Amino acid sequence: MAAPVKILHLHSSFSLGGKEARAVRLMNAFGDRARHTIVSGVPDALDARASIAKGIAYEIAQTPPPLTGRPSVARYEAIAQYMRRFDLVLTYNWGAIDGVMARRVFAKGAPPLVHHEDGFNADEAGGLKVERNIYRRLALGAAHALAVPSEVLEDIALRTWKQPRERVHRIVNGIGTAYYAQKPEPKAIPGFVPNGKQVVIGALAGLRDVKDLTALVRAVGGVSGRVKLVIVGEGPERAN
Repeated sequence: MAAPVKILHLHSSFSLGGKEARAVRLMNAFGDRARHTIVSGVPDALDARASIAKGIAYEIAQTPPPLTGRPSVARYEAIAQYMRRFDLVLTYNWGAIDGVMARRVFAKGAPPLVHHEDGFNADEAGGLKVERNIYRRLALGAAHALAVPSEVLEDIALRTWKQPRERVHRIVNGIGTAYYAQKPEPKAIPGFVPNGKQVVIGALAGLRDVKDLTALVRAVGGVSGRVKLVIVGEGPERAN
């Protein structure tokens, strides 16, 4: 039996969100064919590990080189040296782009790298920053592939970041439709009991400011008729 593939995952944080959920599903799909090492730029942000299936071989890196900071040849070299321990490197979003740049600067002996862009934080929600676009364009030349989930991000990758068509892969978010073939669990959402007399609008999202769920609340508040809004999720905006 072949030895498990050693995969390094570079995250800005590993709190459960869209990108972390996809990373965990990928880890679970590998089963015993891979061993995973997870780097979280925020050491205590590790909630997503609870979703990793039992029996999956993984570890949380304890003393990895920092993923963020001022551009530094020494820091890039340290990241590149660390990545050489692995067979494959997976990087996620802007918070891990320095891992891609490290491979660009110190490519010798580096393993293949696949970068994932899932969206943007609040600091780029109103528009992409020019300096970041330039940085991404330079760094992504070192990636073997760039994975994006939407047509908008695909267009940004091709037009703004100038990535070759053959390097960009749009992998859309899927829905497990088989789950809808069975009756829903009536107590799945505490406090919510459908009565058949209301139109129910549901939203499932990470409760973060960038999601702008308050706009949805205002929109539903202006609808006449028997309408109920149900929002399911976790995050720092829950109290609001």
